[in-house]
Amino acid sequence: MEIIVEISLFINLFLNSFILKLTGFFLRERTRLWFVSAIFGTLISLISPLFSLPFYSKILLQISVSFIMICISFNYKSFKRFALICAVFVLTTFIFGGGCYALQNIVGQFPLFVVVIFSTFIYFVAKVVIHIQHKANIIKNFTYKVVLKDGKTEVTEEGFLDSGNMLYDTITKKPIILITFDVFHKLYNNISYLSAFTKKFNESSIKNGHYIKINSVGSGTSILVFTVDEISVGENKSFKNVMLGLSFSGFEKSFGKNILLHSELV
Repeated sequence: MEIIVEISLFINLFLNSFILKLTGFFLRERTRLWFVSAIFGTLISLISPLFSLPFYSKILLQISVSFIMICISFNYKSFKRFALICAVFVLTTFIFGGGCYALQNIVGQFPLFVVVIFSTFIYFVAKVVIHIQHKANIIKNFTYKVVLKDGKTEVTEEGFLDSGNMLYDTITKKPIILITFDVFHKLYNNISYLSAFTKKFNESSIKNGHYIKINSVGSGTSILVFTVDEISVGENKSFKNVMLGLSFSGFEKSFGKNILLHSELV
């Protein structure tokens, strides 16, 4: 019986730690003193069964313990922030509790060590999902409608504002917006991918076309840059004679966009 109690306490500590860490990961906030907070919650779960508390008192106790754990592990400067932390804390608690309950309904009773294994699985899956969602939100917040106009050709795409794009043309000193070959081909459909990638075409046939050396962005040691007549970004920004750079770095796989905007043009 003593061994079972010790295992139950260990699992309780384990779950409390996961709940606190996952809450911090969701809020993108460092969880302070999470182990102390987890121990506190575990000790209360050990002591509370010793008292014959009515149901409503047990609920109030659990709410109070949650509030204290949150106060130990998280910073907040407003009631709104505190309410958000509480909501996320409750959500993560339900994720673990609901997951274990669902597993029990599927396979029936299972040993306590299975709770540890399954909770670990839930923790890492939840982290992956949260990470993907955070990344999607960032991309959405920094995505703009982009319209490229060159002569009679007009190309509409979505562009991502990349703070890491600090490229400037060495000749015109203008900022450079990076594009993929898909966008480039819409502007110059007579140039094949192989010709563009191997630089086996006459760059003088492109408006102000020339190569500049680069250190990190794009493939190889240089990229083709050229001018388009006009570019519109968002709803009310428009620029004339903008420099574009053809990149084969594969940035579209990371951002899901075919254009990397320069901060100077947003």
